[in-house]
Amino acid sequence: MDPLTHTLVGASLAATQLGRKTRLAIPALVIGANLPDIDVLSYFRGGDFALGFRRGWTHGVLALVVLPALLAGLLLLWERWRGRRDPGRQPLAPGWLLGLSYLACLTHPCLDWLNNYGMRWWMPFRDTWYYGDSVFIMDPWLWLILGMGWLIGRKPARSTGIGAVVMAALVVWLVASRAPNYLPVVGTVFAALLVAFFWQPKVDRFAAHRTATLGLVLATLYIGTLISIHSLTVSRVQQMLPERGIESFDELFAGPTPANPLAWDIVIGTEDVYRWGRLDWLDGGNLIMSDVELPAARGLPQWNAIVASGQSPGFLRWTRFPWWELAPEGEAKQLYLMDARYARHRTVGFGGAVFQPPAD
Repeated sequence: MDPLTHTLVGASLAATQLGRKTRLAIPALVIGANLPDIDVLSYFRGGDFALGFRRGWTHGVLALVVLPALLAGLLLLWERWRGRRDPGRQPLAPGWLLGLSYLACLTHPCLDWLNNYGMRWWMPFRDTWYYGDSVFIMDPWLWLILGMGWLIGRKPARSTGIGAVVMAALVVWLVASRAPNYLPVVGTVFAALLVAFFWQPKVDRFAAHRTATLGLVLATLYIGTLISIHSLTVSRVQQMLPERGIESFDELFAGPTPANPLAWDIVIGTEDVYRWGRLDWLDGGNLIMSDVELPAARGLPQWNAIVASGQSPGFLRWTRFPWWELAPEGEAKQLYLMDARYARHRTVGFGGAVFQPPAD
């Protein structure tokens, strides 16, 4: 998931009674919820390296043992240093600090597993990708649920407002550059969160710790609903494929779409080709399949030679539904590989890579 979702989860946990269990509980929960994404530093070695490295070493089972303990240890060192400057500070509870660090770090890979980008639970022992295929990587409805729960009942602090404005600006810029059609939805969500930021209810049942807990419960129910819809979508597609002239297939992918939990992106794979489509539950669960066939790259006789060439190893490690296209005649001899989850036409960048093809 995106950093905003991880931060809202950590902040919401910190706003519940858990944030009162010990001093430094809030930084443990907020930092811990984001800590596995320290692998973003891998982008300094290049995009392809990061593609093959991310959601692995810092998200796998070994990291889930080491990172929380490291976080708790650093916070304890910080507390010891602060204690020397302020001897009157109340002692903290190391057990609670360690437990909250583990809880926060665990939320991160659980959320990352939910989308179709993938997550490697068993790294570094096994380099296998796992996919929940149920929640889009940037879900504005999760922002709304978690954000409302966290903001309602809180006193509007200047630091919170500045941080929210910076985060909102980054999200709007990202959406505008990649999917501008969804700006109205994102704008509406942020407007609702702005209202929640300034609303100060007087009723005790809207106390900050209660609304934060409710937000986490509703977010969990929302995610569970999406997982159920995903399962129903897969079953529905399997039933309808024969009616669309597809009698057999090797792979079936149903993935979430931006800002619409009832519309699902479909990819059907055989040994030779991929086809894609869309199933929309608002349209009565109708399945529309494209007639375009994308040639599957793993069926190429040269696939092993492409892998062995050492070109774009990060993309080859990450790709799930690779298909290929040769450069048009008149251009340099190049082979384009794209992942059908993200690219249905020739592209270079996220979802695609370019190779020098084998000699044959």
